[in-house]
Amino acid sequence: MKVRHKVALGAALLCVPGLAHAQEAAPAVDQAMAVAAPAEAAAPAEVFVPITPVPAAPTPATIAAGLSIPLALTAELSSSRNREGETFALTVTQDVVSDGVVVIPRGTRGVGEITLRSGRGMFGKSGKMELSFRYLDMDGVRVPLDGTHFQAGEGNTAGTIGAVLAVGVVGGMVVTGRSANMPEGREFTARTIDALPVMVLPPAPGSYDRPQARLAANYTPSAIQTGSAHRMAEERQRREAREARRRR
Repeated sequence: MKVRHKVALGAALLCVPGLAHAQEAAPAVDQAMAVAAPAEAAAPAEVFVPITPVPAAPTPATIAAGLSIPLALTAELSSSRNREGETFALTVTQDVVSDGVVVIPRGTRGVGEITLRSGRGMFGKSGKMELSFRYLDMDGVRVPLDGTHFQAGEGNTAGTIGAVLAVGVVGGMVVTGRSANMPEGREFTARTIDALPVMVLPPAPGSYDRPQARLAANYTPSAIQTGSAHRMAEERQRREAREARRRR
């Protein structure tokens, strides 16, 4: 009996460390099972898809001829430097609006021509210049304009005539007039010649901008005038004089 008791007691003592080891290993097994176990599927997040408003389609319209265009010089002009036949640059100073639609935006480039020019001369003769407004450049299309401006310098003609009448000569002095000068930013007004077929583009939904107009593809501009009435009249007179000489 004593021998059996000792054997059983020894076996029990030997088993105690294994039991403790098994108890320590149990949490690791549980953790491994937890990792291996599939996680519960998370609830799908709500996805907000904004609704984009569809812009309205462009609509055709026609802008009547004679639309008033505010223009300004982009560089100074002077009868002492510039010559007849030269072109010069202009810019539209503010949006041109018709029936609430921006037909010609501010900053649109324009072109003019010096159609008459004379320099200042003796006896108080002042310089003179005549400007003709030719066209607007709208996305590469030349829209013809109508309008002219005449500028003369301040002369001294009256004083010169008085000196001549008083002494018969001008006392050895050469009295000249002043050049015709127009500074950068000088403002003018021209008008369109053609009726303009356009496509009106409505503003984006929620925008406070005005509708914008674009020239329609079927627009055919009138011919752009060049030269001056003064020059053409002189040429006509020369032709008539040549014809008269031939007939003699």
